[in-house]
Amino acid sequence: MTDSTPTTTGDSATPGTPSIPVARIDPREARTVVLSSAVGTTIEFYDFALYGLASALVFAPQFFPAGNPVAGQLGALASFAIGFFFRPVGGIVAGHFGDRIGRKQVLVWSFLVMGFSTLLIAFLPTYGTIGLAAPVLLVLLRAIQGIAAGAEWGGAALMAVEHAPPKNRGLYGSAPAFGTTAGPLLATTVFALLSAITPSGFVGGGWRIAFGLSFVLLVFGFYLRRRVTESPLFESALKNKPPRVPLIPVLRKHPLGVLRAMSWVLVSGATGYVVNTYGLTYAIQTTGASRGTVLMLLNLSYVFGLIALLTVGRLVDRKRRAVLITVALIQVPAAVLLFPLMAVGSLVAVGVAFCLVFFAVGAIEATRGSVLADLFPVAIRYSGVSLSYNLAYVLAGLAPLATASIVAATGAVTWMVVLLAAAALIALPVAFMKPRRDPSVVVES
Repeated sequence: MTDSTPTTTGDSATPGTPSIPVARIDPREARTVVLSSAVGTTIEFYDFALYGLASALVFAPQFFPAGNPVAGQLGALASFAIGFFFRPVGGIVAGHFGDRIGRKQVLVWSFLVMGFSTLLIAFLPTYGTIGLAAPVLLVLLRAIQGIAAGAEWGGAALMAVEHAPPKNRGLYGSAPAFGTTAGPLLATTVFALLSAITPSGFVGGGWRIAFGLSFVLLVFGFYLRRRVTESPLFESALKNKPPRVPLIPVLRKHPLGVLRAMSWVLVSGATGYVVNTYGLTYAIQTTGASRGTVLMLLNLSYVFGLIALLTVGRLVDRKRRAVLITVALIQVPAAVLLFPLMAVGSLVAVGVAFCLVFFAVGAIEATRGSVLADLFPVAIRYSGVSLSYNLAYVLAGLAPLATASIVAATGAVTWMVVLLAAAALIALPVAFMKPRRDPSVVVES
């Protein structure tokens, strides 16, 4: 079996393999799952995005030595990147248990771990108070965030896709992508408001309020996650004996699937995180604008991302291949024009750059759920999707640090433009793949 033409091996009855019963989908329950996926990922990505914003704007003077501002910024961005190295750990663990005991239980636990690790950051002592212990504790909590984030998206996407009626897989699969855009939008709004309300004290301690708000969101999200039912496709697959270690068949039988999934995730992940972190500092430097002004431009770009997401989510089930090709191609100009537009030094040019990037990001993220699910059979899908997604984000998480390092070393952003454009181009072949056919489903009335 190869990955070039996805098959249903392991998903349907074939000679010598056990049959899998028909899965039954309740449309009302499916809508509840979609809401839970969207709200849950919104809250989790609010937590994750907060760290990215804080690493760019406040963590350097708070948690690192004040004598060398450049070293402090690199240290803060490096702590941001560390979370991405731990995402595959969370993805592998979550994939294992998600394929063996269920998607729902894993999602509840990932949500709790993310929420409490974010809340604890609000109470961390600074470098001036406890010295080197401050960045050590910060990095530890960031690592825990990374583990929780690694468990989150794959499970949320699969719950939505595997509860979906066959003709709405793309639309339902776009629900977690709503959270990946709405979460940063919420985080940026909170940071901008706190920056405006407490301009003199924001860096000193006002930022802690944003992390403390995680507790309210944690309670709300936990309530939603507890209400959803397990994936019907997973329950059908579980009636056959699941693989003892689901990751092994993923690596043995679907290595190309892993690489293809990674390319589809990396293209928008790298560009988006460069804007969310280093891009903020770069825009402030080139325009001379205030932190709050640049954050509001970033918020505007998130709105464009939501527009793209909602539009593409509705179209992908109708013209799948044409939509996938289109959203892959628009990543190229978004990547190539980002830094040249920001370098102009105009707020209008920065706004155009941000909006172009997040329109492209929203468009491709709307397709991630269904595209990645198509690359792996149900019985090992959580493992395959989570591994691929989180390995891609290891590379994406390094992009802001790489950008800052390249600019510090060369004084130019040319190489980052080349790297972001290359990441955009390698995703294009995925758009031409045929969708996988899951086991038959019955949509209950």
